[in-house]
Amino acid sequence: MTQRGPDPGKSMNAKKLSIPLLTLLCWVAMPPLAGATPAKPTLRQKTQTSPSTQSLLTTTDEQAIRQAVEDYANGFIVEDLQMLLDLWDTTDPDDLSYIATEIDVPMDDLTTLSTYYQSMLSSISIISGNVTNLRIFPKGTDAAYVYCNYTWVYSYKPVNSTSPVLTQPTRATFLLKKRNGQWLYQHFHESIRFHYVPPSP
Repeated sequence: MTQRGPDPGKSMNAKKLSIPLLTLLCWVAMPPLAGATPAKPTLRQKTQTSPSTQSLLTTTDEQAIRQAVEDYANGFIVEDLQMLLDLWDTTDPDDLSYIATEIDVPMDDLTTLSTYYQSMLSSISIISGNVTNLRIFPKGTDAAYVYCNYTWVYSYKPVNSTSPVLTQPTRATFLLKKRNGQWLYQHFHESIRFHYVPPSP
């Protein structure tokens, strides 16, 4: 049963945006952890990385790409809107697109992204967002497709000692471009990850 968020083409303010970034579409969530009080972890996320295929990138480039992916989680953890916006390539605004888990159409401009991120920061406290299974697929020396999994651990605001701590695994696919030595997002598509066992033949 899929719930649908507001049309990002219309005004997106915090009051109208009733479905948070990590809202579970089918409410796949862990129960509250007994006696847990959410606490902010250290900023740096530990990433498990699979080798990139036929890499045309330097080790420095691959490290910068991994950091750009981790900083999406870090921006939410430290609640820094500008950090989140600075991850995006705004050289050609027409190339920017973000498809969130709960919205069917892309957000395609920085103003819409800013409003969306601010509404998330106002409603959710991200405790951690560990990145795993990160794979880099270079396209030349200045572009790369990137795939990874995020495991989000979060609570809804206001957070107190009885707030449930929820876990949401997601998938993410990026297109990153290298601009003046910095790897930035052009496209970002995320979806909720479900455990699936294919039927026997």
